[in-house]
Parts: sequence; structure tokens; C-alpha cells
Amino acid sequence: MKVSILIPHFRTLKMTTYSIAQYLKYKGRHDVDIIVIDNSYPDESIRGLDVFKDEITILNNTVTNKQQSHGVAFEMAMPFVKTDYFITAESDSFPLNINWLDYYEDLINKGYTWGGSVLKLSGGTFVHPTGAFYKKSLWEEAKRYCENIPYSYFTNMYKGEDFNYHLMVHNRILEEFSEAPEKFIPVAQGYEGLTPTQLLAKRDYSDSLNCPFHNGMGMLNESFYTYGNRNIASDSPHVLLDNTQNFINRIGYEPGQWFCYWLIAMEKKGAIIQTEIKWMKNRGFQQQEYTLTENGLKHLWSVSAYFGNTTPELQDIVTFKTKAVNDLYDSLPEEQKYEPKES
Repeated sequence: MKVSILIPHFRTLKMTTYSIAQYLKYKGRHDVDIIVIDNSYPDESIRGLDVFKDEITILNNTVTNKQQSHGVAFEMAMPFVKTDYFITAESDSFPLNINWLDYYEDLINKGYTWGGSVLKLSGGTFVHPTGAFYKKSLWEEAKRYCENIPYSYFTNMYKGEDFNYHLMVHNRILEEFSEAPEKFIPVAQGYEGLTPTQLLAKRDYSDSLNCPFHNGMGMLNESFYTYGNRNIASDSPHVLLDNTQNFINRIGYEPGQWFCYWLIAMEKKGAIIQTEIKWMKNRGFQQQEYTLTENGLKHLWSVSAYFGNTTPELQDIVTFKTKAVNDLYDSLPEEQKYEPKES
């Protein structure tokens, strides 16, 4: 099987190094194209991946005027995916055995066009992208859907219920809306008194979220009180827009959530990969120690999110994650470790 593996990198060189080493070690008989998207600019930790320079492709994301995330990183990589199927990973996920890709191949041979782990997180229940596989033609279809829906997206613009919602504005009223948004909605702090040019600049900044790997394209009738109760079993049809609403309130932009809901709503054949969750000690249902899929893909969770974090009440997590990463990195052979050259 030929497959692409997409890995966003954000500052945590040791973790990314270990994960890439494992993807290469356990590729087995399969033809694997590993694409690493550097989301660290201007941080230069990506240079440490030179030890794999002949075995991976590195994409340098130097964009600074657009909203960034690992979901956006997946989008950036898609033009470089030349295989029929691709797997979305994260820099803190890695396989544990040589048969892990055989599992995906078996699902594909059975007619499944996508699949992944169903997890309940702060934004509800959905198929998380880490370790998920997708047929590229499905992404292409979803991309056309997103591009053909004439809405503009503004983060944290609608003030309601003591909570700032993201806002989708239909382009048919965008010009009138940009002249005086306060005539249409309660405007959140940071948007008051903006000129049309300034308002549209904010729209342009968050435009990167209007893509399959984010749910910025909407679920209808969002509410702060039901956000965490989203569920693929009941809510998937609610991502399909009919272009009748001038305004749609949104909450969050969980990477991969909108895409999986859309895939289900469009009745694409997907597989659920059984996944074990282990929570950190004294952090049950707050912070995962790891998740482990039945085919042997382990995800340590939030390594880059806690990298360099100095918040006192989170130091137990920072210490735990740092030690886990250092132990993994130290287990690598010396030729896979990066040694900066003396200047």
C-alpha cells in the first residue's frame, strides 16, 4: 500500500524526531510518504529533522497573517499528497508495531473510505484526526463544498450569553454588514468601531479555518450550553448549510470535527477504530496520559501545547510530559539525534 502520513511540527523537536523514527521503523512492506509541516516559524527547531532529510518531505509554513493550527497544517500539506489515501498524525503520535498499516489496508480493502478514533472531548464526540485515514478524493469533495459556501468567518465576534461566539456572515450582506455590524448583532470587545477595511482584515486572518479540517464552516444553532454535547450520532446533518441564514453562530474549531461530521452526513463509509484512553493520575477526564488504538498507534496528547508552559497549576502535566518525551528521545540511536554544529 502507498500512503501519505501528515505530521505537523511545532517546536518540540525531540518528540517529532522520535515519532518520525517510529513511523520509518514500522512502515513494514508499505510505501510511506512522510510529510512534515513546520508550524514553528520563526522558531528553527525544524532544522533538527535534517537527520531524516532523505526520508521525509518538509514543508515550511512561514505564513504569519493567517490563523494557524495543526488542522490548517493538514490543509497546507494536501497539495503535496500524491497517494489515494493519507493518514493524519500529530508530532506526539507514533506506531508501536510493524503491522499497524496492515490494519488500515484491510479496512480499505473492505470498502471503508475513512476511519478513526471516536473520542469525547471538550467540543463533543467526534472522530479525532490523530491516526485517522481518509481517501484523498473525499477531502477534495469536502474542499469544494467549503469553497462553494458563500460565508465569511469572524472569530469571537458575536457577544451572546456572556460568551463570544465565532460568527459566519453570508456574503450577500457582507458589504452592508461591514459598514455597521452593530446594527445587526451584539458586537464583542475588539470589534467595536472597526472600519470596513479593518473588519475584513480580521475575516482574512481567520479565513484559513474555512476548510475541511476545521468546523468553521458551521453547525447550525450553536449554543455555549450544548457545545460539549455535540455527537456524531445525532448532529452530523447539522453541518450541511442551505444558504438561507444570514448569520450562524459557531463555537470552537476542533481540528477534524467538521470533516468527520460532514463525511457521516454525506454517508461516506467510515470505520470506527477502537481506542483505549489512559488519563493522567489526578487528572482524570482532564488530561490524557495517552490514547492507544487497537492497531497500535499511541498518542501522548498535548506535548506541544504544554511545551514551555509556566502556569503553576499545570506544572504536574508539564513535568510528566517532558519526562515522557525525554525518555523516548533518549532511547533513539545516536544517528537519529540532532547535534547542533558549533558556530
